[in-house]
Amino acid sequence: MSKSDFFSFITSLRPIELKAIGELSQTLHLEDAITVYQGGDESDAMYIINRGTLEVVHESPGHAANTPVSYLSRGDMFGETETLSGVSRKNTVRTCEQVSIQRFKKKDFPELIRRVPAFFYYLSQQIASQMTKITDLAFVQSNCLELSGNLANFDTVTIYQTILNSAQTGELSIVDEAKETIAIFCFKDGQTTCGQYYHLTGEEAFWQLFLHEKLSGTFSFSIVEPAKFRVDNTAPIRRNPTDLLITALQYRDEFKQLLEDIPDPGQQLRREKLNLEWTDPEYSEGLRPVAEAIWQVCYSSVMPLEELCQKLPYCELKFFKTVLRLLETGHFSLVDERQPAEVAV
Repeated sequence: MSKSDFFSFITSLRPIELKAIGELSQTLHLEDAITVYQGGDESDAMYIINRGTLEVVHESPGHAANTPVSYLSRGDMFGETETLSGVSRKNTVRTCEQVSIQRFKKKDFPELIRRVPAFFYYLSQQIASQMTKITDLAFVQSNCLELSGNLANFDTVTIYQTILNSAQTGELSIVDEAKETIAIFCFKDGQTTCGQYYHLTGEEAFWQLFLHEKLSGTFSFSIVEPAKFRVDNTAPIRRNPTDLLITALQYRDEFKQLLEDIPDPGQQLRREKLNLEWTDPEYSEGLRPVAEAIWQVCYSSVMPLEELCQKLPYCELKFFKTVLRLLETGHFSLVDERQPAEVAV
């Protein structure tokens, strides 16, 4: 997690400062389709997302009525600029699913400054970062020809939403620090049509692109005719672009919660049962194909988790979620790769 992430920031605070933030903020749990605030409302608080996804609707000429222009997810801050400047809300923000958000009321700001001065230094950093992005994207959108930059300065959500709102046709390329192309995604009229991320293709490649908040390297979006797309369209992406992003952000939240339980990627899976018994309703529908793929590869051999993940056509979330379930149900056990292991017979 990046140092600029709110949840990383609060780990640097002293217990007395954490207590102050708890006392001077409120946690709100909201259902799907609930409006947090709407354009024209008084700006009396700022918010930070603990869990879930929200959409921002910009109500102004040039934007279709009631159409989201951006999405917010865990760790994102919103409402701070209007609250600090004292102007009315310019956008409507509403939930896309069940969410948990932290509300900081404007009337409590003086006490927050007194008890947790580092919080407002953090807030200033976030606003400065947002203004830099807005300036850079305004320049890009004014040219409407190419979008490029360093991934240290732009997150994948911002990049995707910029392409989506531009309704351009072209290719998004991501290059790592070794100048190797690791991902290519194709867009037609701003909608994702196909893509590849390392060995993954289609929607699985899209999910993987968003799992980690920060990537290393650079990106570029160039105008290209569909006939010249470099990605084979054997695994097309047909979902609505908004649904794609919402699902990707939900997967990101779930992956963050899963990270603490993920085993050492150098460990190997050793089969402990003779047959695969995958009957749990919670996992059967979406992850059974993943379980069957893992079972087939590891039936008569052991393999480090990292290597196994790179062999299967599924994003890390689905892979590790399935692995953990297979371990819980006793289908596999973990062994250290430095120690010889015998396969169950």
